[in-house]
Amino acid sequence: MRPRTARELFFGMFLIAASLLFTAHPAAAQTYKEHNNKGVQFYNQGNYEKALVEFKAAFELSPENSEIANNIGIVYDEMGDLVNAEKYYKIAIANDPANVDAHNNLGVVYYQQGKIEQAIAEWEMALEINPNYESARNNLQIAGKRGTLPVSPYGVPQEYQTPYTHTYYPPSEIYVEMPEITIQAYQSSDSTSKCIVVLQQALEIVPNDPVAHYNLGACYLEKGLMDGTIMEWEKAVALDPTNSTVRYNLSIVYTRDRQYAKAVYQLSEVLKMNPNDAIAYYVLGAVYNKVGSHDDAIEAWRRCVAILPDFAPAHFSLGVNYLIKNDYQASIEEWKQVIAITGGDFHDYNNLGVAYAQKGMIDEAIASWKASLKRDANYIKARTNLGIIYAQRGMFQAAIKEWETVRGLNSQDPVIWYNLGVMYSHVGSIDSSAYAYKQALELDPTFTEALNNLATLYGQNVRNPGANAPTYWSKPIELRLKYIVAPGKLELKYR
Repeated sequence: MRPRTARELFFGMFLIAASLLFTAHPAAAQTYKEHNNKGVQFYNQGNYEKALVEFKAAFELSPENSEIANNIGIVYDEMGDLVNAEKYYKIAIANDPANVDAHNNLGVVYYQQGKIEQAIAEWEMALEINPNYESARNNLQIAGKRGTLPVSPYGVPQEYQTPYTHTYYPPSEIYVEMPEITIQAYQSSDSTSKCIVVLQQALEIVPNDPVAHYNLGACYLEKGLMDGTIMEWEKAVALDPTNSTVRYNLSIVYTRDRQYAKAVYQLSEVLKMNPNDAIAYYVLGAVYNKVGSHDDAIEAWRRCVAILPDFAPAHFSLGVNYLIKNDYQASIEEWKQVIAITGGDFHDYNNLGVAYAQKGMIDEAIASWKASLKRDANYIKARTNLGIIYAQRGMFQAAIKEWETVRGLNSQDPVIWYNLGVMYSHVGSIDSSAYAYKQALELDPTFTEALNNLATLYGQNVRNPGANAPTYWSKPIELRLKYIVAPGKLELKYR
């Protein structure tokens, strides 16, 4: 099932609270909603400890509320505390025996504990309450109870007005598309498949071995089975919560799987154990950057370089993000740091040039882009940017030279053709200008500026100067100018 958005959650919580106004004091109901909303916000940020505090505060004010008990169970489940997760799911069911989500989630806990029959009983109960509850049906299929509906990796959106982000499923191997590896296939399988078979057999004998779960997850990763990796590493963390390496690697998998809140939580736990883990701060910044939280990303990368001053990837990432925030001087300083540490490549000098140009230091920008092109004469970004500066300074032939080189390297970019069309018209090469606009329109038929400029060229060319006719109106011919930044490659490496 897809996670719910914060907006969906807010309205869900409002509807629950509204139904309680007839039985609860208005002030208490309002306080319950506030704590509940805060709990959801902290949960979405991956801050499960604070989420737990807020949900428990809400539960104290409304102890008969089944949904809040279920929320508390989910947070404990996320934190790997299956004992308390089981406790609160049972409370949720006691408060409302028809809460299908709580039955389903309790089944998940039982499944993780190896209590398969009890898990099956909970999922069957969920289906008795709601025969269309596909999550429980999917889980029963994995447990060997075949239903009549096909397995879906997404489930059916819930109709319940519940204030949490998702319903827990049994371990995520449920949705791993892979052939079952049998003992008979052992001899003919590759080494990674052999490893999977052996580790699965070992875990049947000793199911609570965190090392075996971790290694099995690594084997699944080797095979590209992300869900299997997540499942096994989650088990390893639950069995050995102090293993920072497993938590760190799990955060990488979560990030690749776009489960960003979970990645933040695991990295936060790693940093609690080792506050001087510079690379964990770097990855944390990368996660924040992926969700657009640039201020949080910058803060994480600052902490990284405070611990590890010569870690160039963090300086590079800071430089890009400072550009995004229009802090050009700070960006310049970061690119200088990168160049001082690494010697600088064509990406580094290009981005330094962009920062200079945005700050109005044009001569320095030109020098940086030329330095970039010395390192790679075919680097399109630097040539494009250099052409922009020349065009802005009225150096049309110099701009044409740069952009013709770019066109030779990439003739499929309509913006380059368009800008060349503008430059050709400035130097009086009308035929070349018209041809360039036509090429831009062939690549992008919706390029309205190219269409307008081409029509203007034709109108001015066919008009009889001696005729008594109105002058042609045309929009100003403008270049499409935007400096091109080389984005940092955020390489997330496993330990």
